[in-house]
Amino acid sequence: MKPIHLSVGKFNVDVIVRLDKFPEADFSVNTDVFEILPGGSATNYSVAVNRLGHTSKLLSKVSKDSVVKPLMARLAEEGVGLDLVEELNSLPNYALILLRKDGGISIVRRTIDQLLPTAEDVKKYNGIFDVVHFASIHPSVVTRVSKMITYDPGAYSKYYEGEEVDVLFVNKKEYEDVKGKANAKLLVVKMGGEGAMVIGEGEECYSEAIKTDVVDTTGAGDVFDAAFNVFYLEKNSLEDTLKLANVAAGIKVSRIGGTSSPTLEEVMQKLKKTSIKAKCK
Repeated sequence: MKPIHLSVGKFNVDVIVRLDKFPEADFSVNTDVFEILPGGSATNYSVAVNRLGHTSKLLSKVSKDSVVKPLMARLAEEGVGLDLVEELNSLPNYALILLRKDGGISIVRRTIDQLLPTAEDVKKYNGIFDVVHFASIHPSVVTRVSKMITYDPGAYSKYYEGEEVDVLFVNKKEYEDVKGKANAKLLVVKMGGEGAMVIGEGEECYSEAIKTDVVDTTGAGDVFDAAFNVFYLEKNSLEDTLKLANVAAGIKVSRIGGTSSPTLEEVMQKLKKTSIKAKCK
């Protein structure tokens, strides 16, 4: 039976626009990229998990606004379980993602507090899932309801005070917030084009990133988290898990949108064609 992941966090309406600089007042510009897509870290994670061969459900709250329904339908088509998603009368969460020519992004968010999952929401599902992943959400929501708890605080890293998890995912900037406080079996530091490292289980492992043409980095960290959890659950070594997660994230950045994650077959094929160094000490 496939492992089942619960992804806890926000569902966003992602509006992605390629724009290197804002037009001056009273001027307009054209763009070749203007997409409205499902987004949010928990959403990106759940799609990636399914494409990599495991099963996922999303625990989130969404607006009943008409713009949300077709985006939720896309998630259903991906096989993401939506029975734990609660619809509320509120404005939607929006993320305006400004995409640069080099693939870098700037994000403007509107987050509705009413749509944020709570610890009480999570406690209803104690012991049901193989892994529960908390994505870009306040650490107060992180709750031990599964044998494997993983957490990527994202912008909430500054509020982390040592909440216990099995895997803690951070980027280089967030690492400075959690350094000395990390209470995790595995601490994973994502470094973008410089690769990633994991510390734990008596090892310190590093894997370089794959070389690729960067189109859009939106959701790359979420895809990395999903791939790491999937391959770690499949009993791969830390070295191989880290390498495979880097490959998955590398494929994602060559595509537009946070949910444009690779399939398991795509990851394995890319790994065969790519020379990627990894080592543990």
